[in-house]
Amino acid sequence: MPGSSESRTKSIELADAAMLTVAVLWASNNVITKAALDRGLEPLLYIVLRFALVAVLLFPYLWARGVSLRIRRADIPRFVGGGLCGFALYNLLYVVGLSHTSAFSAAILVSLAPIFMLLLSAVFGLEPVQRLQWIGVAVSFLGVAIFIGDKLLAGEPATGDLLNVIAALSFSIYSLTTRPLVLRYGPETTTAWAVVVGLVAVLPFTASTLRQEQWGDVTGFEWFSIAWAAIVSVMIGYSLWGWAIARAGAGRSVPYLFLIPVFTGVFSVIFRGERLGAAQVIGGAVALTGVAIARRFARPSDRIGRGSETIGRSSRSGTEAGSRARTIGGKDLDAVRVDRQTGNQGQAL
Repeated sequence: MPGSSESRTKSIELADAAMLTVAVLWASNNVITKAALDRGLEPLLYIVLRFALVAVLLFPYLWARGVSLRIRRADIPRFVGGGLCGFALYNLLYVVGLSHTSAFSAAILVSLAPIFMLLLSAVFGLEPVQRLQWIGVAVSFLGVAIFIGDKLLAGEPATGDLLNVIAALSFSIYSLTTRPLVLRYGPETTTAWAVVVGLVAVLPFTASTLRQEQWGDVTGFEWFSIAWAAIVSVMIGYSLWGWAIARAGAGRSVPYLFLIPVFTGVFSVIFRGERLGAAQVIGGAVALTGVAIARRFARPSDRIGRGSETIGRSSRSGTEAGSRARTIGGKDLDAVRVDRQTGNQGQAL
């Protein structure tokens, strides 16, 4: 029907606009966080306050939406492992790494998470890897070699870059570890408890920073960066992203994820006056091309999911039923599978 077709087209156009907006928000978060760190914000203080604010906001939000937070006792070890890798370790590596490198470099390097997921899947026999995907892996590592090798040859420190490569590996482990949890409980419940684990895990490393911090010295911009990261990047960003995917499909989201490092580089040049060297641009482009190849030549069932299966929303009693996908903003199971392939481009909480 013409009316139905026009409505569908308009819905997709709105979804595209929403995903473009989220890519801008997530890229701006990279740049704002880097600016706050350069102004003296302690990385550990940023991490623990961001976690705490997300936890304070996320649990009431999920409760108000009727999302069940009940989990099985047998799944607790997997929640703990996921929270340690995907929240505590990933954020420690990413934020500390970001304090020692540029926002553009960090955004490019954490985008390698899908490559590490592919390698781990092959090593542990989780799923077959296609020949062309191995070409994507090789191309990505060539890009990294160009990216980091240029600094090393110039005698510049590459500590921050190396930390972000390890951060990508850590997030890939999180994605694989929590895959069964996402399928059983949905992304919302999985994320909520992983945030709690991450917060508890970083407290021993941040306790002295919290005690010794001169709170009067924390500037308004530094508080703004923490609030932006928790409220705009996480709560609003993920809600809007899920809303868009529910209307346009997960496959349509992939190009927008690849725009995040690009926007990060553009914003860094415009608002921070950073200069991007030829090796950075070429190496970053090669690395992202490798990720795109690995993503493009995944088996169809891995890229888009099998059929139209979704995870029903759970009621407060913990039963799993219903046809709507359970996630912040309504991300469906196809989106979860795409996230498995793309690694969320480093947009972990």
